[in-house]
Amino acid sequence: MIRTALEFLSEELNSYFKRKDAENLGNVDCVVLSNLMKPDGTFAVPTDQANENFKVIVTLINMEEDKVAESQYNYQKLNDRLLVVNPPVNINAYVLFSVFASHYPTALRLLSYIISFFQSQSVFDSENYPQMNAKADANKPWLKVGRLVTTLYSPSFEQQNNLWAALGAKYMPNVIYKVRTMSFIDSEPKMEAPPITEVTISDN
Repeated sequence: MIRTALEFLSEELNSYFKRKDAENLGNVDCVVLSNLMKPDGTFAVPTDQANENFKVIVTLINMEEDKVAESQYNYQKLNDRLLVVNPPVNINAYVLFSVFASHYPTALRLLSYIISFFQSQSVFDSENYPQMNAKADANKPWLKVGRLVTTLYSPSFEQQNNLWAALGAKYMPNVIYKVRTMSFIDSEPKMEAPPITEVTISDN
């Protein structure tokens, strides 16, 4: 589900770039879902130092449980039985959008486009974006995303410094968005019982 959500946002952002700046970005796929650094400490995204090169790198940096969206046990009916399924775990994801560019003004322009993209459309759902789950296996419904809500997240200077140190990367122009809510649920029942068909009240 996390992969489905982030691949979808990456592709939508890439399409937005092409519409926003067809002259410079119309034939370029510059958004990539990737780590910033490889385990050996080298930059994870290929670059061409001989020519002007630019990439927007989408990276998951943190997750948290969404307590506000916490729900109770789910009860599902299958034939003549009731199935009890554990409540879903609702997750908020923090996503880093880093801009690498050999030409610094280009990086700033791309950063502005990212902010404009999420300002213009902060809510994504499968009804308005039927392509949201295009890459998810139809036989694996737990991979599908129903609705995403994005909000700008502004860390302090200290938090940002700690983040880039943890990533092991040199600072790049960036912005962080909080993406909520992704619900993880295992459809395997935890309890099974016949339905209540009548109620008997005792006089005792």
